[in-house]
Amino acid sequence: MEKNKNNQKKISIFRRVISIILLIVLLPLVLFYLFFKKILKHARYKLWQKEEMTGKKLLLSSDITTIDIMEGYEFEAYLKAMFFYAGFDVTVTQKSRDYGADLLLRKNNETIIVQAKRYNKQVGMKSVQEILGAVNHYGATEAWVITNNYFSPQAETLAKENGVRLIDRDELVLMSKEICKKLSIDNESSSIIGAKSILHSNKLDGRSL
Repeated sequence: MEKNKNNQKKISIFRRVISIILLIVLLPLVLFYLFFKKILKHARYKLWQKEEMTGKKLLLSSDITTIDIMEGYEFEAYLKAMFFYAGFDVTVTQKSRDYGADLLLRKNNETIIVQAKRYNKQVGMKSVQEILGAVNHYGATEAWVITNNYFSPQAETLAKENGVRLIDRDELVLMSKEICKKLSIDNESSSIIGAKSILHSNKLDGRSL
């Protein structure tokens, strides 16, 4: 009986020692993980800020003639920025396995897949067929094809029959102008607010501009 008690006591002490060792070893690792996670989150936020400003500059400095000489990936970046400022959550798909979709737009529980076609000629019905093939893969509620050019009659017919939205050169120009107008207004408002804040603080300090 006494022997069992001693064994239990030894086991209890052993468990405590192990717990202390684990605490000593794991606590720094946990703290390092939390610190690293915070640093990573901050870095992602800074990258997002940089991308946001880059996207804004890209939109405000590009017109349709600029778009006409873009590479395909640049056109995708342009559309990404445009839809971001239109209020969408935008994701660029992986190039190797995009299944016919270049962008994913999400808003109000809806998912829209977009195929971007920066072309020097009319866009044919193949693009409509490709985006239709991607609808089920992404669980999309809508499918769009966007181009800086125009669509062939066959593409328009197939799109109409299958509920695919086609955004051609003219509509793209209108959409871009609306977004740029919004950004210009926002920038102007920010400047006015900033100037008023400076003026107010200078008055409080007894200074004048």
